[in-house]
Amino acid sequence: METCNENLCQVCSHASFKYKCPSCSLRYCSVSCYKTHKATPCQPKKEANVTLEIDGQGNILSRQILFPTDDTVMPATLEKLETSEKLKELLKNPHLREMIREVDSHPNAKLMMHRAMKEPIFTEFADICLNIVEPEDVEASNWTGET
Repeated sequence: METCNENLCQVCSHASFKYKCPSCSLRYCSVSCYKTHKATPCQPKKEANVTLEIDGQGNILSRQILFPTDDTVMPATLEKLETSEKLKELLKNPHLREMIREVDSHPNAKLMMHRAMKEPIFTEFADICLNIVEPEDVEASNWTGET
């Protein structure tokens, strides 16, 4: 299986990247690689958009996701989180809610997520969410060691 090193230049694949193209976010390591990349027009990175249809009372009637990826969780699946009693009980914890706010608002969310995953209550929160959103994947991997 081929492995992808996310720190490597996406043009030459030899050196660690230092820069990103402002148009398409392609990672490159040098002026030479930048010039190679710019030899052909790059495509701007497309952001996923969600279109909502809302009624007069503020209820969401329908959702459409533009540009979904393999990691996109469909709205109908996300709605299952609302009905989880375990999740509701866990979210009563003010420390957990503050951790979620910090991860969500921090400019380096990846770093904050890494730190948060060291906290047992946040790990429990993540496990519950994953069990709801991707039950077969979590059960198959059994990455928490719980039964």
